[in-house]
Amino acid sequence: MIYALFRVAAGPRLGHGHLRRAEVLARSLRRPSLVSVRGGGAPTCLRRAPAGAPGTVLDRVRPAVLVLDDPHATSGRAWLAAARRRGVPVVSLHDLGRGRLATTLAIDGSVTSPAAGWPAARTLRGLPFAVIRPPRRARVARVVTTVLISLGGGPRASWARAVAAELIRRRPKLMVFATGSADAGADRVAPPTMVAAPDGLAPWLARVDVAIVGGGVSLYEAVAAGVPTVAVPVVPAQRPTIRGFAARRLTVDAGGPSASLRALARRIGDRFERIADDAAGRRHVRQAGPRAVDGRGARRVAREIAVRLPSSSTSMTPSIRSGASRSAAMRPCHRRSPPRPACRRG
Repeated sequence: MIYALFRVAAGPRLGHGHLRRAEVLARSLRRPSLVSVRGGGAPTCLRRAPAGAPGTVLDRVRPAVLVLDDPHATSGRAWLAAARRRGVPVVSLHDLGRGRLATTLAIDGSVTSPAAGWPAARTLRGLPFAVIRPPRRARVARVVTTVLISLGGGPRASWARAVAAELIRRRPKLMVFATGSADAGADRVAPPTMVAAPDGLAPWLARVDVAIVGGGVSLYEAVAAGVPTVAVPVVPAQRPTIRGFAARRLTVDAGGPSASLRALARRIGDRFERIADDAAGRRHVRQAGPRAVDGRGARRVAREIAVRLPSSSTSMTPSIRSGASRSAAMRPCHRRSPPRPACRRG
């Protein structure tokens, strides 16, 4: 029996954060799960649900619970209505209070989230419910010698190249890692070490002194690991998240749009220098970051689903609540990361 059916938004224009969050939560649920994707999709360890209209898919899968993770409420309403007609409880995951629906249980693990206006029967808010991969603690170094740049793919690959060039210009001995493709963009002006992160940034965050990331899931992962960051709003919707973490002194805000890519790289370089010269600030992030985002959010959400949803908890085995071994029917969503992740020179 399929326990959870995830309906998520993912693709080149939508990003992959919602799909990755589904993988993490599915692993914590420790039950067979399927995923249905709105958008272009992306490779995933979750098995795909059959295509079709919401009612058709629900009738074929017959899940114990439907989990919606889509920032657009209009995209989730048809699924919510179909689930209600079939008596299937619905859990919705949100960022910054966006896409709110009258579900059975709403979860918003954002650093900032509205307290009022939630139509769900029950709502859980705040960083304790941030669904991210288990973090690895950052290394402790007196001097900044390594940095990771992870700003996403597509046109943002040129951002990473420009930032890498600026950092290397300022600090020629700095080791710069960047996620993405080794042939990303014809305007390469610096040779950072290109790294693959198919299962998230955790292995790399544990190896660097500073990270330059967007304002999405990567920022939460870096804070949980205790890694000082420069947070770059790769889309305007990330601004509130960055401001929220900056207010806690857990990231340095890269600021708004720039007139040119070169100006953006210089501004990020200035923010990086501020972190590199502030040992006390880095120590604060290493200590306060993991306390703010402890990496146990997925486990808490899975427990709430087991305890709070009557029709789903009856189909759950005691192993879910006790944290016993994951069911063999669930494919592993996270491969073991090698001791030293493979990388390639740009």
